Amino acid sequence: MKKIKVAFVGCGRISGLHAAGYRGDPDAELAVLCDSSIATARSRASEWGVPKATDNYDGILADPGIDAVEVLVPTGLHEEFTLRALEAGKHVSVQKPMATSLASADRMIRAARKAGKLLKVAENFAFYPPLVLAKRLLDEGAIGEPSSLRMKMVCGASGGWEVPDSAWAWRLRDFAAGMGLNTFDHGHHMWASAWYFLGEIDKVSAWVDETNGVVDSPAVVQWKHRAPKRYGQCEFQYGKELLLPSPYYGDTEWFDIAGSRGVLTVNRGTTGIIEGPAVSVYSEGSWKRYEAENDWAAGFVGSTKNFIAAMLGREGARLSMEEGRHILAVDIAIAKADRESRTVYVDELDAGIPWLYAARRRREDRAEKAAFFASIGGNGARSSKGSGARSRELTLGLAERFRPSAAEGFEGDIGLVLTDAAKGGGPYLLRFTKGRLEILEAPLPERTMLAIKVDSDTWAGILLGKGRIETAYLRGRLRFDGEAAQALRLRDIFGL
Repeated sequence: MKKIKVAFVGCGRISGLHAAGYRGDPDAELAVLCDSSIATARSRASEWGVPKATDNYDGILADPGIDAVEVLVPTGLHEEFTLRALEAGKHVSVQKPMATSLASADRMIRAARKAGKLLKVAENFAFYPPLVLAKRLLDEGAIGEPSSLRMKMVCGASGGWEVPDSAWAWRLRDFAAGMGLNTFDHGHHMWASAWYFLGEIDKVSAWVDETNGVVDSPAVVQWKHRAPKRYGQCEFQYGKELLLPSPYYGDTEWFDIAGSRGVLTVNRGTTGIIEGPAVSVYSEGSWKRYEAENDWAAGFVGSTKNFIAAMLGREGARLSMEEGRHILAVDIAIAKADRESRTVYVDELDAGIPWLYAARRRREDRAEKAAFFASIGGNGARSSKGSGARSRELTLGLAERFRPSAAEGFEGDIGLVLTDAAKGGGPYLLRFTKGRLEILEAPLPERTMLAIKVDSDTWAGILLGKGRIETAYLRGRLRFDGEAAQALRLRDIFGL
């Protein structure tokens, strides 16, 4: 099979990490390097063993032997170089962020669809081995259902690469246009990681300060994912007197994710300053430690291999152009949230009348909160009058609602005493043994893991979904004897 021939346009510092993925690859090779500085292109070509160097991008696009282009120019030029490559019939991998506006990203996506060519957004964090390992552990249920993610990014004034003046110039132009060095450019890695772990992001809030007039730090960003009950926070800190020894940029990141039954931490980022293993999981009362390759360059190699495999149809591109657009939208929403001092909904950026969309969503959020507080202190706490006669039927019916997976490791007896037994029967014994449930209507033994005492109407209301265990307890209609925390677990076991 003929090898895929790839051209680079842009031979700046980051291009070397992209080039590493092609070295010795059986399916693809770097065929030509292009840069506005022919001297730079020739120097890189000599260093990497690439047969051709040029400053003529049109010549690359006209060459039928070139199958794909990696666009590694400054962000403000991504659209122009990507559109030209797609129109010439080339596959494209474009550096993150894919563009500086959603309108620009949409033009790129339309061009890719029209050309029938692949458009991938290169994001190395989605292939960085410690994060890949963490994602696998999450998917395997190592910490149960994840609910919160916290990320920290720290950068120093010294210790990493020397960034040339030309690179600082375009990054400072982006900063002046509201696209921060930390929260927009490097922030893309953070929001892509949040997406990778917990799915798409729905809304964001941000507080962004500045240091020396050029660095958007310190900063704090918070967000809510589209999936229910999943939240995140990221802090950015720049130390103008901080030394961070690194073979790459002088910064680093770490992550922790909390779930229903554990916590997962990742202590390796661009560089590593936290001692200990790359990934740790706390669950069931103890820590498990995991090691993974933690050379930051490995993420670039993985992203390059994905580009090659996607061109060959072996796997989907990550980030796909749609995924890349979503992360860009989060980037833009964060800048807007800070600028306007309010929560910004990511989808409002695509709304015909953004302020009207945001106002509607705020009303919906307020209504949802009001309903919640009513459920724990108002109407939701009422007993379900007249339903008590069904409490026996509903209690025995818990056997059909039993979720063995949620009862894993749950062993013992729970007693249920209806204080008006003449109406609801009982007492009842819920016996959990090795993932199985037995419901008995019999006198309770002397010792149970938990005994619940409640009137029939309130209990029936809980089982019918008209009330909550916590609400009934706070209102004094339900009492616990024993391990009260186990009562809350019944919600998951029976879907209450």
